[in-house]
Amino acid sequence: MERATVIFFLASFGMALVVIGANIWDSQQPNTEDDRILDVCLQDHTNDITHYHAVLIIEIRGEQQTIPAETGVSPGCMRGIHTHDETGKLHIETPEPMDARLEHFFEIWGESFTDSSLLGATVEAGESITLTVDGEVVDDPANHLLADGQELVLKLE
Repeated sequence: MERATVIFFLASFGMALVVIGANIWDSQQPNTEDDRILDVCLQDHTNDITHYHAVLIIEIRGEQQTIPAETGVSPGCMRGIHTHDETGKLHIETPEPMDARLEHFFEIWGESFTDSSLLGATVEAGESITLTVDGEVVDDPANHLLADGQELVLKLE
């Protein structure tokens, strides 16, 4: 082998190792500042928390969907966004102020919410997923920041 070929091969191999190592390191990092709410696990209600509510209504092809009671609640743990009943009232409770995006609730719930799927229903030709908040259309539904008193209507139609 020519010396230049060997040097090129070794440099390429070294760069590949750096890229692989960086990806492994990044995957082991804790949630970013914007995703801290995914790590919240409160033991109970206290006065030392940020606590507000939004209401989420979900419709798929004209049929209202039920958000189960106690979504995001398990023995000894209330996640940063959770429900207590089936009304669609989201409780956002965190030990300090932090972002709570709509996609965070779906991740906590364990249900699909992408550009092409909502609660397991696939978007078909001519359909789309839309979000209105207090009657105003939102351009980026997944990244919408939840705020106190909002009424969110998420539709696949």
